[in-house]
Amino acid sequence: MHDPQSEIRYPVVYKMTTGSQIASWILGLFFGTCGVGLLMFLLQGSFDPIGYAFLGGIALCLLAVSVYCIAYAMQGSLTLEAQAIEIRKAFITRRLQRSEILGRRITQGRSASYPVIVPRTGASITIERSTFGLDDRFSTWFNALPDLDAQERAEALAMVERDASLGSSAQERLATLEKAKQAVKVLNLLPMGLLFWSFVYPRPYAAIIACAAVLPWVAVVLTWAKPGLFQLDGKKGDVRPNLAMLLIMPPLVLAMRALLDVTLIDFRQLFLWGFVLGMPLCVAVFAAPKASSKATTKPWALPLLMLPFMMAYGCGLLALTDAMWDSAKPEVFRTAVTGKDISHGKTTTYYLHLAPWSKTIDEDRISVPHAYYEAVDKADVVCVRLHPGKFGLRWMQVGPCG
Repeated sequence: MHDPQSEIRYPVVYKMTTGSQIASWILGLFFGTCGVGLLMFLLQGSFDPIGYAFLGGIALCLLAVSVYCIAYAMQGSLTLEAQAIEIRKAFITRRLQRSEILGRRITQGRSASYPVIVPRTGASITIERSTFGLDDRFSTWFNALPDLDAQERAEALAMVERDASLGSSAQERLATLEKAKQAVKVLNLLPMGLLFWSFVYPRPYAAIIACAAVLPWVAVVLTWAKPGLFQLDGKKGDVRPNLAMLLIMPPLVLAMRALLDVTLIDFRQLFLWGFVLGMPLCVAVFAAPKASSKATTKPWALPLLMLPFMMAYGCGLLALTDAMWDSAKPEVFRTAVTGKDISHGKTTTYYLHLAPWSKTIDEDRISVPHAYYEAVDKADVVCVRLHPGKFGLRWMQVGPCG
């Protein structure tokens, strides 16, 4: 058979393109100028030892980045040989023989795809085509490597075909997989709809909180019920539909609604018991049965990645239910408005500054609804209502005293 590589005259040396070199030089000069300027500022100023150490460390980091960028612009190259590849960066040169390479992958970035060389040992090498101006000769050399993505897709598909719980024949099992993919497309739209619903028109409020609390468990139950059909870790090359969106978006909705709607006092208890409340979901994700596959080599990675979301789930749900289900009579404190301000970010939050109103609670900047923010002025008398909380987490509201 004809070997396309036989037409390539090795070695093939790719230097950094002119545009990439210019960009690296500009970045190097910029960071170098910033580092030198910060050092001059330090020499002329008067700081305590901690200030000198902190600013000096930043200056040295800027100078180190500058040196790296300039060295990369001067030395960066990629060399292809018939049986090897060598990549030279600023201070590191890495060379791999074909016998040392397990295979190839393609990883998708924001605006481009990047070839990845996976060695049998050591870290993978991601290559930017635009940096070295790679052409068809590199593509021919790269495509001759084993396609790990295709291998894992074929393995996952064969695993579905062998799963007797999905049907009586291979054709029936593949049809079940296609139905599951269509169902998951609909399920993955629910978290985005929930996010839109919770911020644009959060009514009925209790229904939003209930949906956000239930959706992660839907993903867990489906994975437990059909481990050979659904996945939570979203490994590339796996043909099974991924339910990870149900684990990510609802906890963020709960956390954001808690931040916007509840002014809590007892944060230490919230974080402690919120962690406890989120742990069952994290344990369920960790313990969920998974179909054996080479694509899933790190079973601990998903629970570790999901831990912040489970924390957001527990804290958000606890704060919201603590306020929603609190029917006890609050304590009322009269105070005066001393100022107002608005915080602009992904959402706009309106704050009132209050005169001291409690000997034990130091909360003088409290968020309020937009309508009430516009209704009061500086020096107006308002009332702070301190609620005990359904689960003992105190929270407060500001409003008229009538």
